[in-house]
Amino acid sequence: MVQNSLRATSAARPRAGLSLEKAGARAAAARKGGASVVVVLGLGFVGTATAANLARCRKKGRALYFVIGLERDDAAGAAKARALEKGRPPAFANDPSLAEVVRRASLEQGNLCASLDPRVIGLADIVVTCINLDLVREPGQTEKLDVPLEGYASAMRTIGAQARAGTLVCVESTLPVGACDRVLYPALCEGVRAAGRDPEKERPLLAYCYERVMPGPGYLDSVNHFHRTYAGIDEASSDAALSFLSQIVDTKNFPLFRHKNTRAAEMGKLLENAYRATNIAFIDEWSRLAEQAGVDLFDIVRSIRVRKGTHDNMMLPGLGVGGYCLTKDALLAVWGAERLLGLDAPMPFSRAAILINERMPLRVLDMARERFGESLAGRRCALIGVTYRPDVADTRSSPSETLAHALIRAGATVVAWDPLVSEWPEAPHVKLCKSAKAALTGADLVVLCLPDRKAAEKVLAALPRGPREGALVVDAWNMIADRAACELDERGIGTRVYGRGDVYGSDESD
Repeated sequence: MVQNSLRATSAARPRAGLSLEKAGARAAAARKGGASVVVVLGLGFVGTATAANLARCRKKGRALYFVIGLERDDAAGAAKARALEKGRPPAFANDPSLAEVVRRASLEQGNLCASLDPRVIGLADIVVTCINLDLVREPGQTEKLDVPLEGYASAMRTIGAQARAGTLVCVESTLPVGACDRVLYPALCEGVRAAGRDPEKERPLLAYCYERVMPGPGYLDSVNHFHRTYAGIDEASSDAALSFLSQIVDTKNFPLFRHKNTRAAEMGKLLENAYRATNIAFIDEWSRLAEQAGVDLFDIVRSIRVRKGTHDNMMLPGLGVGGYCLTKDALLAVWGAERLLGLDAPMPFSRAAILINERMPLRVLDMARERFGESLAGRRCALIGVTYRPDVADTRSSPSETLAHALIRAGATVVAWDPLVSEWPEAPHVKLCKSAKAALTGADLVVLCLPDRKAAEKVLAALPRGPREGALVVDAWNMIADRAACELDERGIGTRVYGRGDVYGSDESD
């Protein structure tokens, strides 16, 4: 949702979603049945899960919420609205329960719909914002950063102008520290003033309740069967958020955590992801040492993980870090501290971790050059897995993307196979194959880019007749090396594993 995207529906395009009149009639009927009206801004990965979960919340057999998914008025937004109209999820997730929940809520219960008309905000008791907020940065540096907050502020002004007094606005997006009190709340108040009302007399209710939606088979349940953290811009907002979250989260098993202010909640989300990203970066230098020393770091880490409570979450080696969160969130803290709060935020450890993780996939090129010589021109390279994690059809900021672009710059021809992906917009010059066998055939370099056991089995089956003699297999996640290395060696095919020096041997000079 960007600036000017919450505008009137264009008459030139076939209308998608409910009109204000139809949405109003259905909302009024739902209220008579005891339901509250929720508008969810943004039907992407998080918004789809949020809307579906709200629609399935029930008490004593009745739906608790009538949910309107509000999308921007463009081709992509219209496509999402039409998907909901037909009972289909507007965003893909590898969760078998999602399609059925959306179908039932949209087509049978009738309490889940979509609109492109921002005036439906005026129907809401609660507005939940699930708007992507990007961090703009050139690779290889962490000093020149930009976070385009104006689009979010514009959406908040629209909410303020359209929402009724007493409407709770819950922000779920990942934000820079200080965004709620320095940008979003003032913008919300601007919208209230633009509508001719006084925000001092009818203070808007704004709470930050960041999402912890987990991709994969548990996608839908991760919204309401997991701990949630929240904070309001004031006590009234915090209390309203508590009341709302208590209705949608299994608080008996997953108690809520209330922060003292929105900055604390914003920092909590960022620290949560930066902690994980930093630990991944930490293990990379030990991976390099293990390779040089001829030992198996996977075994070493497993032996240490027995120390429950202190070391049981130690990371394993891998190709790198991807996805929408871990690749940027520490820098959102830096940007917010410096630009919104006027603080000095050097944060060298967190910055270094971002850059280490960014470079991690490029180690494949070093391994390939050791095998083939400095030039990779003309080499056929097969990447197995292009998403940022298994069982997730999300290719944003994946380590495979970084590797693919680097191989292409080096003159290699890159093909790929991923069972969940039919197109790869971030790497349009990479040919996507329909099978592991097709990808491996004639390959000089094969890289297992994901810890995906099902995909690894497909690779194992295709290896005997796949790569060329003299090829190199880089098993970045230690998925097949123990079963395949000896056989590959007999065929003159080398094997390298991130974090293992025992597979190909260490320097024999010792």
